[in-house]
Amino acid sequence: MRRFIWLAVLAAVGWSIWWTVATLGLVRGIDGWFAARQSEGWQAETSAIAFEGYPFDILLTLKDPALADPETGVAFEASALTLQAKLWAPGSMTLGLPDDPILLANPEDRYRLLTQKGQARLSVKTNAALELEDMMAAADAWLLSRDAGDLLSGGASEAAVQQDAEDPATYQFDLNVDALRPGEVMRDTLFIPEDWPVNFDRLTVQARVHFDRPWDVTALEVSRPQPRRIVINEAEAIWGELRLRFAAGLEVDEVGNASGTVNVQARNWRAMLTLAETGGVLPSALKPQIEQALSTFAGLSGNPEALDLTLTLREGFVSLGFLPLGQAPRLILR
Repeated sequence: MRRFIWLAVLAAVGWSIWWTVATLGLVRGIDGWFAARQSEGWQAETSAIAFEGYPFDILLTLKDPALADPETGVAFEASALTLQAKLWAPGSMTLGLPDDPILLANPEDRYRLLTQKGQARLSVKTNAALELEDMMAAADAWLLSRDAGDLLSGGASEAAVQQDAEDPATYQFDLNVDALRPGEVMRDTLFIPEDWPVNFDRLTVQARVHFDRPWDVTALEVSRPQPRRIVINEAEAIWGELRLRFAAGLEVDEVGNASGTVNVQARNWRAMLTLAETGGVLPSALKPQIEQALSTFAGLSGNPEALDLTLTLREGFVSLGFLPLGQAPRLILR
């Protein structure tokens, strides 16, 4: 009996030492990463790092974290972030977001993200690069706004990223958003009619993207991996009488120009065209020409209000059959 007690005491002491070493090691690692970013000219700071979770969890709270990259102008600020991991699985972590707004900024604007029960679960390889294996972000509700007003909000939402086991630079992306709602800023910008539905009925995306390298810690420290091949299996948005579905297969060169095809299925496409014109996306001078061409394509399907067409992209330029539509946006992650 006495021997068993001594073994139990030794096991408890050993476990306590393991927890302390692992927790303090993670704290030192975070402090070191912030210091390294500061030496590169970043703003990288946190007012304190608190830890708890003994005996089975490592739970860190970063108070007032702030990051700003001088090269890209991208910045992030929050009142707190929590990192939680099981002691025996430090590569699988849960990131908890605060209940008050998070500041996101770029050189053009500043945004605020407010989430309700927002968190992200991620698994990384336990090597120096901390290569991303999978990630899931979810929130019961969220709101993206800027000084001028609300941009977008949504209900229960989930985004998942899964690394391909055979090709580490390829990731599967899945997105589902309930009750996506354009805010007053977006409705005013796009001149959306007041009687238009407040919420989207459905928004889903399933895509597979091959990057020039896997996502790891260098995505924060150096530069973002860039897409080289994009396959959209399905992307669907239903908003009132509008229904839009996409599927695509694209190759992207080193400067972000895409080549490939995009299949578009649209219901009530004339209303979409009007929204694009009033929102400034489509020049008014081009609308008659594009509407006439789309009417021809819609007539071939037998339903004048439904479209099923294929856009062709070649070295960054997009065309619809014989009709050139102009230059496509470059696909570059800053």
